Amino acid sequence: MNRNLWLGLGCFALAAGLTINSLLGPLAMAVIDYHYTETFENQGIGLDAFTLVFAAPLLILAGVLTLRGHVAGPLLTLGPALMAAYMLPQYVLGAHYVELPGSNEDFFPLHLGLFVLSAGVAVLAWNSVEPADLPDTSRRYDLWTGIVLLAVAAFLLLRYLPTLAGIWSDDPTDEYLDDPIAFWIIAFLDLGILMPVAAAGGVSMLRGVDSAQKLMYTVVVWFALVGPAVRGDGLRDGAQR
Repeated sequence: MNRNLWLGLGCFALAAGLTINSLLGPLAMAVIDYHYTETFENQGIGLDAFTLVFAAPLLILAGVLTLRGHVAGPLLTLGPALMAAYMLPQYVLGAHYVELPGSNEDFFPLHLGLFVLSAGVAVLAWNSVEPADLPDTSRRYDLWTGIVLLAVAAFLLLRYLPTLAGIWSDDPTDEYLDDPIAFWIIAFLDLGILMPVAAAGGVSMLRGVDSAQKLMYTVVVWFALVGPAVRGDGLRDGAQR
């Protein structure tokens, strides 16, 4: 009961913090002036809009379900909490502090605090999910799910290989030249976190590990929000062009 209470309150706190951060940025009040290139600023605006429309409301819903003791509460929490933990470093690491004007370094405590909170909420949500509470699945379902997760991991690798090959051969693509800092941040997170987690989930499902289904749901809800959030950033940037 105490764990559900803390997780529910954590969801509400994270929803409030993400909402404040999105409203303070260039999407609304422009109080936070990021040292961003035009491309990365457009992506940031898209991310802030996605956070307000999807991530924050989902956290509120997850908090309510968690406080009511519903098993879907912690599972639903994982999506927006992991999305926030994945996206928040980009607010700090994607800035060009020397070359471009801005003031986002003044809000470093806010971004760091939200990152720590999102990671803590995600860990608490993971620990609140009991494998025994999840629905039983057939062996055929587990096999196909494992194959799909491995395919997702392979897709992430293949998505970056052409750009990396261009960089290593001194023939970088336009995507890279547009904002190298943004590329390296996202590539590092995707190849260092998303790809290994998807691969681990796929192998676990194929081997029938006891916690495989729990990991599978984590991967699914993570990608369900991170994918559209990143895609929304790109659409916002494309519209500006």
